Amino acid sequence: MKKIKLYGFAFLLICALASCAASSERKSADYYRQNQQTINQIKQLYDHLYQQQPFSAGFSDKSYQYYLLEVTTDTVRYIYNTERNKEAFFATIDKFNYDTTMLKDLGKKMKAIKCLWLSKSSFYIDEKRETITFLSFKSVSSNKLFVENKYYILVLLNHPITSPDISARIKKGDLVKIDSLVYFMIGSGFR
Repeated sequence: MKKIKLYGFAFLLICALASCAASSERKSADYYRQNQQTINQIKQLYDHLYQQQPFSAGFSDKSYQYYLLEVTTDTVRYIYNTERNKEAFFATIDKFNYDTTMLKDLGKKMKAIKCLWLSKSSFYIDEKRETITFLSFKSVSSNKLFVENKYYILVLLNHPITSPDISARIKKGDLVKIDSLVYFMIGSGFR
């Protein structure tokens, strides 16, 4: 009888975990589809501005009031926050000649979909450099006590990427495919 209860409990636990994973997959795919047009506009604006000078952008607070800009040059990484030093933030925008109208539009669109961070990351597959764009969003469950902050991250590819490592991450559940150019993952940091 104890064995049956133990097996029953194990089965229920597995079902509960599977439903949680499926729930986040559906939630992220639904979120992407509902905001696809805005996400594509954000990516287009970001790609255009990024060509001038590489940077990452986001918000430093949950109310999406203070902007954060991280500009990367060959030798230095500048980080500016409107909460701490608006003058230096705007001087950096001016120094690198960013289009302020496009930056403002980018910030508004990020705020509208509650995107905390926008950046690019590069890695190598078969000695070829691949660059992806990612958008980070705070998890709904992160306000609970004793729960580590988790962030939903949308990974946007420029073209389909196939490699054994990517396939292994998908199989393992680290990356969830939404479509051929969009993946979802959960991370402990938003940058």
